[in-house]
Amino acid sequence: MNHKNKYSLLMWDWNGTLLDDVGAALKSVNTMLARRGEEPIDLPSYHNYIDVPIRKFYENIFDLEKEDFTGILKEYNDEYKVLMSEITLAQGAPEVLRHLRDAGVRQAIVSSSEQKQLRDAVKHFDLGGYFDAVLGAEDFFAGSKLERARQYIGQNNIDPSGVLVVGDLLQDYEMARDVGADCLLLSSGHHSAQKLSESGVAVIDEISRVLDEFK
Repeated sequence: MNHKNKYSLLMWDWNGTLLDDVGAALKSVNTMLARRGEEPIDLPSYHNYIDVPIRKFYENIFDLEKEDFTGILKEYNDEYKVLMSEITLAQGAPEVLRHLRDAGVRQAIVSSSEQKQLRDAVKHFDLGGYFDAVLGAEDFFAGSKLERARQYIGQNNIDPSGVLVVGDLLQDYEMARDVGADCLLLSSGHHSAQKLSESGVAVIDEISRVLDEFK
């Protein structure tokens, strides 16, 4: 099927999709485990544990009956910030963003990241000129992206059938499904290709494959 001109809006996830931060996330968690005298987890375990809401993820790794969840979140974010200098954009991301902008496709980020942290990261990578909107969470509890996506689509009178969601978690598929949009899932992020395949939608292995939907 030729999707040329089908999509007027592309909604990007940030962490694990445009931003290649899985290694930093895993390293942050393992630093926290080492601090508690616990064994590290490997990448397949991380892929299996990661979940939304984010509390589910931490319940798989830490004893939240003995530890304060808010304190765990702060500790993780502190560790993650230390590693920011190691984090890069996904390979090919700037070229894809530029191509879509030049083709007249509107683009937005809908992320579970806290809004200020997200905006600072977009600015750091000099990507601000590509997006009509950068929609982050109000806090670090990584709340649902669905309402932010639904609100943006509604406020801008966008036909959901003309929206493509690109993310790296099953929850990105669920968000797309619930707003009536199409979806592509990227297997180089926080969920494995095997887990993403449960959605039944197309799973791609590199971000440049997004452009196949616009040929």
